[in-house]
Amino acid sequence: MEVITKNWVNLAVLLLQCGFLEFERESKNKAIDVAIRSLLRTEIISLCYKAETQGYIALYNLESLTDMYQAYHELGGNGSISEIYQKAMKLPNMSVHREV
Repeated sequence: MEVITKNWVNLAVLLLQCGFLEFERESKNKAIDVAIRSLLRTEIISLCYKAETQGYIALYNLESLTDMYQAYHELGGNGSISEIYQKAMKLPNMSVHREV
């Protein structure tokens, strides 16, 4: 107990720093989530537009699109992208083979 009473200022500073570091970490994590959500939104829109333009969705894009859509919503993405995604999911699926 004597150690605490003699070093209470150091202990208080240490506790404040820990709290500040936690706040800073949360702030950075939030910024990362926002950035990732924005990138996912852009890529989802791009793949859906490509599929709509082609009139089908390539199988190799189907799984990626679904994974991105789920991650987007888990990161707090709103429902505005749902309409675009659902429209693309209604398109025919096609396996695309390119000859080399």
